[in-house]
Amino acid sequence: MPPSEESDAPQRWDQEEADWLIGKYVLIGVTYLASDGVTVTSQGQYHGRITSADQSDGFAIECEGVRAGKTMRLPPDLGAFRLAGPGEYKLRSTGEVVKDPDVLATWSIVERPKS
Repeated sequence: MPPSEESDAPQRWDQEEADWLIGKYVLIGVTYLASDGVTVTSQGQYHGRITSADQSDGFAIECEGVRAGKTMRLPPDLGAFRLAGPGEYKLRSTGEVVKDPDVLATWSIVERPKS
């Protein structure tokens, strides 16, 4: 089971914990940062069901809602997931409302410096 609170510490891969996530409904927030690692260039929100978890391939999520039919892949980092509190989550990026997801995941992606 993922930690109930966010942690910045890298987490050792545990296949049993990863397997626990398979089938769970996840709400994902992604912040895209400029190469300085500080300036936010955009943000995205995604949701769907986790369909696989593998140490080398990471997580596969079958998206639902406006992104239905797409598969999203996330790195194999268990520390990015935490239990979600019950309730309705309104996605600013799409206006969708996700009710009672099982877990939340947050990611920051830093743009590569331009050469």
